[in-house]
Amino acid sequence: MKQTDFIAELEFFTTEKSGRKSPAHSGYRPHIEFEHYPEYLTSGQQTYIEQEVVELGTKVKAEIAILGTEYFSKRLYVNMKFKFCEGSHIIGTGKIIDITNTDLISEPNIEQKSINLNLYPTDIRTRLESDFGKNYNQVFWRIQELIISNTCFQINRIIRAIIHLLNRDLEQLERIIGQAKTDWRDILFWAEYDENENRIRDFNNEFGKENIKASR
Repeated sequence: MKQTDFIAELEFFTTEKSGRKSPAHSGYRPHIEFEHYPEYLTSGQQTYIEQEVVELGTKVKAEIAILGTEYFSKRLYVNMKFKFCEGSHIIGTGKIIDITNTDLISEPNIEQKSINLNLYPTDIRTRLESDFGKNYNQVFWRIQELIISNTCFQINRIIRAIIHLLNRDLEQLERIIGQAKTDWRDILFWAEYDENENRIRDFNNEFGKENIKASR
């Protein structure tokens, strides 16, 4: 069996509150959606501590092993909440009380809004949705990986500049991100300056307000 990633306190809903129709047995593997990460629904095997069966409407502590741990590298933290589901039905909620897979532990004192694109200003997500439509998740995930890789990318200005340079072209994604990793200053220069090296945009500002008025 896969190693345990974290220990959580789980609460199972009753059938009347959209829960299961029967008790859950240890080894049960519902889907999990972590708070602020709706774009990545993973699977989590529940191994109950000191009991084999959980009655509906009760709480239990469980060891959880999830799939897709690489996506949640350095993102989980104690007291982080999540929902567990069967299809579209939320059948219970959980809260992390200990993290045993050290690769998943968020760095101390880091603010979640700096490493989670879902918590960035809404104009960024809106622009991504508008530009990439059905490919939104692919671009979103790739930028999520970028901002967790280095603190220098955890800046709204750089993320907006990257999105601007992509110009709705999915094929440019790896080239632009690769250049950002090589030297993020090139990204800002390409996005904010024209061919005469005049600054014409400021991506400290929201999309739609980035253009700099020419001085007379």
